[in-house]
Amino acid sequence: MLLELKNISVAYFGSFLFKRKPFFALKNISFSVNYRESVTILGESGSGKTTLGRLTVRLVKPTEGKVFLKGRNIFSYGKEYTRKVSMVFQNPREALNPRYSVWEAVEEPLLVHGIKNRKEIVEKVLTSVDIEEKLWFRKTYQLSGGQKQRVAIARALALNPLLIVADEPTSALDLSVAYEILELFKKLKHKQSLIFITHDVRMGTKVGEKIILLLGGRILEISPVKEFLEKPLHPYGVFLLNNLPVESPYKRKGNLKGMELETLRDEGCPFRINCPYNHEKCKLFPPERIVKVENGERRVWCWIYI
Repeated sequence: MLLELKNISVAYFGSFLFKRKPFFALKNISFSVNYRESVTILGESGSGKTTLGRLTVRLVKPTEGKVFLKGRNIFSYGKEYTRKVSMVFQNPREALNPRYSVWEAVEEPLLVHGIKNRKEIVEKVLTSVDIEEKLWFRKTYQLSGGQKQRVAIARALALNPLLIVADEPTSALDLSVAYEILELFKKLKHKQSLIFITHDVRMGTKVGEKIILLLGGRILEISPVKEFLEKPLHPYGVFLLNNLPVESPYKRKGNLKGMELETLRDEGCPFRINCPYNHEKCKLFPPERIVKVENGERRVWCWIYI
């Protein structure tokens, strides 16, 4: 096991004067990532998926619970942690200094960590993400969105990390470019562990071997992608597959009702007001249920399995 999250909660508190109840971006999250395993975190806007990604690279601290890399608390590492875990952001401008050339942007983390064979490494990673040599010494602000994201991926790869965390890396790109970037991640997943964070069911299921459904800061299901596509366990997963992008909005089988933040973050199932199986007991979040399958096990949090 490479990465393990145990009972993670991330809460944001109101001011002392108003004494507001804490707002939980994540609540009681537990899962693991194995060596060279690709995991998709699938959730819509506001589900907590970006907070989860930032937590794994230590940009956010948990309010409760612990995160372990190779059995060691990630906050006990020094700067060597950034050699082991890298992040690709939704907006590559977060990772790229516009004053730097492409070469300098990729070389920078190698300089920080005192790596000696920098020229060889930079050439290798730029080639691996299909950045043309004529662009290597161009300023990053002169690149297209797709080219910038390739450079951001090369920068994340430069230190040869054990794990790459990609937060919505295709959402800001044109569809054709997005699928090119997706192909890059499909190649990467055989070399490094990968956490691929997305709201797009189709893209997420093309990259991940395991899928984690996240809504309202809670995990609702963890399944191998193949089994999830054949038969999702949680009603939220069924809803997502029934509402993949279609030619006409009139062909959709349903739409999510608006959900207040209080409903999303209370003690109940965050999907309950949209769920066909909604029951009084759904006001309390259900315990985990393990469902055995041929290739391992699936985990689901839903009262219909209790």
